[in-house]
Amino acid sequence: MLEIARHLRNDLARLDHKALFALVYAAIGLTCITYFKNPDYLAAILANTRFAAIGDEAARPTANNLYSLIWWVAVSMTFYFVIPVLFVKFVQKRNLSDIGIAFAIEKGFLKLLFFCIAVMLPIVYWMSLTSSFSGKYPFLKVYNGDPYLGSTLIIWELVYFLQFFGLEFFFRGFLVHSLKPSLGFYSILVMTVPYCMIHFQKPMPEAFAAIFAGIFLGWISYKNGTIWLGLVLHCTVAFSMDILALYAKGLLF
Repeated sequence: MLEIARHLRNDLARLDHKALFALVYAAIGLTCITYFKNPDYLAAILANTRFAAIGDEAARPTANNLYSLIWWVAVSMTFYFVIPVLFVKFVQKRNLSDIGIAFAIEKGFLKLLFFCIAVMLPIVYWMSLTSSFSGKYPFLKVYNGDPYLGSTLIIWELVYFLQFFGLEFFFRGFLVHSLKPSLGFYSILVMTVPYCMIHFQKPMPEAFAAIFAGIFLGWISYKNGTIWLGLVLHCTVAFSMDILALYAKGLLF
């Protein structure tokens, strides 16, 4: 047993510790998000407190599922962003600019952004007309008959954008740039596998699209060192899908 432990220690010592942490944490973080996003956990945390009604509404929504969605985003941000940032900043002693958070935009950002939006919006419009996508989006569901177009939808979209920031940071920032020194371009492909897998509960065309989007946006971050293009594109596509899906179902107005 001691011999096995020694061999394991020696093998681990030869690995790139930044890549090792990124890959092991990716497995842990994505597992935690998958299970802890269940609003029953929020209800259990808030039980017997003055906020218990919020937990109950999240777990068993009556008016809408906004509280449940906010809990999902909070859990996602914790594991996508907060924990990796704290570890990178205070344990690895690295700058956040090393993992995609730079206060600058890449050269040609606007030109490429407008080109990508021009390509994507017609596809998003077509997808919004299909039953699989209109049934899935928006994630916000209203149960009490209130109109969708109002403050609740605005709050949700802002919270939704925050989730995309965490997602882009985790996949195109933290994972790509932690793996880049040891894997080079393969870091993009390694990141794309779990990125595609988080789309398995969504319509099949979206899961396939995530493969190409993961590679393309990963390449952009790999070359330019920032996540901003992916973030803006993600938010634009998601917001458009929500609005167009509501419009297709006659729920926008």
